[in-house]
Amino acid sequence: MRKIVISTALFALSSFTAGCASQRDHEALVARTAQVEKDAAQANANVVALRVDLEATRARLDNALRANADSSGDFIASKQRLNELAGKVDEATHGVDELRRDVGASRSELYARLDELKRVQPPPPAAPAPLVVPADKDGHYKQLEAAFGKKEWATVRVLGPEYVNRYPNDDKADEALFFLGSADLQDGRPSSALGQFNRLLKLFPRSNVLDRTLFGIGDAYLLMHDCANAKVAYDACEKRFTKDKIGAEAKAKLDQIGKNAPGMCAPN
Repeated sequence: MRKIVISTALFALSSFTAGCASQRDHEALVARTAQVEKDAAQANANVVALRVDLEATRARLDNALRANADSSGDFIASKQRLNELAGKVDEATHGVDELRRDVGASRSELYARLDELKRVQPPPPAAPAPLVVPADKDGHYKQLEAAFGKKEWATVRVLGPEYVNRYPNDDKADEALFFLGSADLQDGRPSSALGQFNRLLKLFPRSNVLDRTLFGIGDAYLLMHDCANAKVAYDACEKRFTKDKIGAEAKAKLDQIGKNAPGMCAPN
């Protein structure tokens, strides 16, 4: 019986010991399994991170390659453009050089022609001698009358005013004013002519050149295309000197104004 009890105790102890060993092994296996799963999860996470990094690196590489390709294309295009511009600049510079040569040649030719003209051209005429106004009244008037007959208008414009200033009450002072007005009229100065004629009318209302003065006023206004005032002057001349030749001439002028040829009268 004692042996049986001992045997039974040993068996129980053996079974307990074996149970304890199996429990420890199981726990160790569970721990190792958990660690392996943890390591596997970490490894998987590392793989995912590496894949993300790889994709990002690949994307950056692709972008860099595309940017480099674009930059290369832009560089080539820019270089071609620079070459074209350089060619155009060279061409323009060549054209400017040719123009400079042409201008230089033309300038030389022009100077040569000017020198030739200077050699061939006669010397300028000597300046006219200063006009000497005669001291006596008769000589003064005769010189004025002669200058008017020769159409020396500049001389008339010197001698006429001087005569009127020296001899304002002379019988021929009105004729001197008429010479002045008529000279300006024939010299294309109708405004100045009107000034002289109106001065004559004011100073010498009964002048013996009144007929030609009125007619001259009409001509001056007509030359200025002022037909309204021209008609007034011609009408006064025609009515005042109806029986004279100048009256008929004034009537003819009135008829001419009445026809109003193109360009004769300025618009009202």
